[in-house]
Amino acid sequence: MVGFLYILLAGVGFGFLGIFARLAYQRGLSVGELLVWRFALASLILWISLLIYKPRLIVMPLKQILISLALGSLGYSVFSTLYFMSIQGISVSLAALLLFTFPIFVNLGAHFFLKEKMKPLQVFSLVLSTLGIGILVWGPLFVQSIRYVFYGLGAAIAYSIYVLVSGRYQKEVAPISSTLYVMTAAAVTLFIFHSPSISHMTHFSFDEWSLIFGLALICTVGPLTFFLTGLQKVSSSKASIVAMIEPVIAALAGWFLLHERLSNFQCVGAVLVVIALVINVKK
Repeated sequence: MVGFLYILLAGVGFGFLGIFARLAYQRGLSVGELLVWRFALASLILWISLLIYKPRLIVMPLKQILISLALGSLGYSVFSTLYFMSIQGISVSLAALLLFTFPIFVNLGAHFFLKEKMKPLQVFSLVLSTLGIGILVWGPLFVQSIRYVFYGLGAAIAYSIYVLVSGRYQKEVAPISSTLYVMTAAAVTLFIFHSPSISHMTHFSFDEWSLIFGLALICTVGPLTFFLTGLQKVSSSKASIVAMIEPVIAALAGWFLLHERLSNFQCVGAVLVVIALVINVKK
């Protein structure tokens, strides 16, 4: 139950990502700037905090450091970039629907590569939660080009690989230590890929830096640490289903904070996701 709680907390944190991102976009920040400074500030917060309070947690076996760096540069940064690239050419609802196919990839990967058995109740909760997500994000679908659909699927696959590798190879590592190197590698990789303007950064307002700080702390450092902690206690396949609480939180946050419309039909989808999570946890 503790492991499921950590995954739920991670989903809550990640669920507020859209709120901070929407407000940042309204103030003129680009996708590249938001991604780079989000991860750069997140890694800076972790480095300073651990150097002051827990310097021993910076030290990890070389193998685990390399795995964490690979997860950041080849996993998290790739997933983030592909997802934000997808929403440039398809509707946000379709991008979200494509992204949350990742539990399907995780469960298939866990079954075929990690030899985890998929029991009927687990399959049922996966199908039910996927159906719920589909109803929750359903809306007018826009596709500018098929390549943006592949970007969305690529984001789901990249994230599923991240989840599987983390769950398989980092069970004995302090989650905060792994998060440190994952965030650092993601920040460096994204900086190289997006090449944001340093001069523009110096003109960010207090509000813009506050939003980036919120993204870094509330939507990155906290939830990623919680998620990695949960993966040490719960299998990757089960964790991926519980993580589907994220779009439910995002929809509720958008309704409550941004006064976005939430139809009765979408509420049915949210309820289906919650029922699937309860089935998964009770199992």
